[in-house]
Amino acid sequence: MSLKLVQIEVPPTHQSTEFMTACPVFYWETTGKKNKKPSGPESARGTQVHRTMGSYATHCAKKGVKMDLEAFDRFAAGAGAAAAKILSGIRDSYEVDYLHLLGTEIPMSLDAEMRPTQVHESIAGVVPDSGKPPAYQGTLDAPYLFEDEKAALIDDFKTHARPYDPADEDKSLQGKMYSLFIFLHFPWVQIVRFRLVFVRYKNLVRVVEYTRDDLPRLMEAVKAQRDLQISIHKDVAQGKALEAYSGTQCIYCPLLSDRSCPLGKLNEHSQMSYEDRVRWDLFHTAFSKVNKKVLRERVVGTGHAVVVKDYNGKAYSFGQEAKESRTLPLFKKTAEGIAFRCMGCGAESPRAVQDGRCPKCGAGMTPVMPIVSLFEDYANGNPDDSAWMGNALISSSSVSQPLSTKKRAFLDQSVEDTSVAVTKVSMRTSRPLDMVPEDEEPEGDEWDAEEF
Repeated sequence: MSLKLVQIEVPPTHQSTEFMTACPVFYWETTGKKNKKPSGPESARGTQVHRTMGSYATHCAKKGVKMDLEAFDRFAAGAGAAAAKILSGIRDSYEVDYLHLLGTEIPMSLDAEMRPTQVHESIAGVVPDSGKPPAYQGTLDAPYLFEDEKAALIDDFKTHARPYDPADEDKSLQGKMYSLFIFLHFPWVQIVRFRLVFVRYKNLVRVVEYTRDDLPRLMEAVKAQRDLQISIHKDVAQGKALEAYSGTQCIYCPLLSDRSCPLGKLNEHSQMSYEDRVRWDLFHTAFSKVNKKVLRERVVGTGHAVVVKDYNGKAYSFGQEAKESRTLPLFKKTAEGIAFRCMGCGAESPRAVQDGRCPKCGAGMTPVMPIVSLFEDYANGNPDDSAWMGNALISSSSVSQPLSTKKRAFLDQSVEDTSVAVTKVSMRTSRPLDMVPEDEEPEGDEWDAEEF
C-alpha cells in the first residue's frame, strides 16, 4: 500500500489564533471553511479606533508634540460618532513619545524557523529577510524604540469594555508573540514592555515585560500555539471529527445563529438569547433582594440560622457570619483626636497643640503615623527593596465624606489634585436611565476578524 503525502497549508498564526483554537470546530468553520459571521458594527468601530490612534500618533510624531487635542478631535470625528465616544476616554491622557516612535500599524512576520520574513519597508535593511512564507504574523499598533536603554515599548490599543492583564496565562499569547517579533527584528533590544492601552478609559493600561533571557520560553509558547493550529488541519486532512468546546468564542461562531453547534443544547450560549439572559438577571436580582430580606428577618427574629441539607447530607446555612479584617491606621487615634510627637524631645501629645510647638522644648510637632514610620524605617534600611511601596494606597472612601464639608474645601481640592485616579470596570445589568441608545450596538470583546 502506497502512502500518499498531502501538503497541508496552514495560514499564519496571529494574535487571535489562540482565541479561535479554543474550539477546533469554531476555528475550522471560520478559517478552513471561511464561514464567518458578517462583521458587525463593533468590528468596524474597532478598526476605526485603531486607524484613528495610528493617524494621531503619526501626526504627533511629524509635528514633534506629545499631544494635540485639536487634531485628536478631528481624527476621532472622522471615525464616526460611536468610535469618537469610545475614544473620549483616552483623549486627555495618551501621550505620544514622538522621539522614539518607530511607526504605526507596522506588520511583522516570522517564518517557520522563526526568522524575520516579509520585512516591512519601514524597517527594511534592519534585519535580513528570509524570503520564506510567514508562519507567524502580527500588526504592531505603536512600537517605540529606545536605543540608549536597549529597550522597546509596544502600545496596543484595545476597545474592550472590560480590561484584562496581558500577563494572564489565557491572554498572554499576543504579548509574547509581539515581544518575540521585536527581539528577532532588533537584535540589540534587551527589554520589551508590551502595554495594553484601553481607549475607553483615562490612564488605564496594563503592562507585561520580557527580557532577552525570556526568548526561549517566548519561542516555545508561540510555537506551541502554532503546533496546535497545525494539528487541527492534520485532523481535518485525516478525516477525524473535531471536538467542540463552549466559551467566549461562541458569540462569534456562525454555528450559534442556527443552533447547529455539535454541542447542541449543552452549549450554554445556545440555551437562551442574550436578551432573555438580561431579563432573567433582572428577575433574579429583584427576587434575590426580596428573598434575602425575608431570610434576614427570620434570622434576626429567631436568632438562629436557616439550615438546609442536600441529599448527601451536606449542610448549607443562611445566617450571621463574622469575618475579621485588618486595617492599617494612617494616624494614631486618641480620645481627643490624633497623637502628635515632638520632633525635638520626642514627647507625645494626645491632640494637636495650638501653635504646633512642643510645650516642653518648643520644637515642632508632627502627627504620629505608625504604619508610615515603619515603612519609612524599612525603606531607609533596605533601599533596594522599597519599589513595592509605591503601590501602597489610601482608599478615598474613608475620607471623602469628611472632606466634602465647606470648611475643608481647600484641603479637599488639594487632596483631589494629589490623588491618583484608578479605573475599575465591572459587568452589571444597568438601570433604565443608564441604558445605551437603541441605535448604538453594545461593544463586545474584540478579536481581529479582519486578519483571517
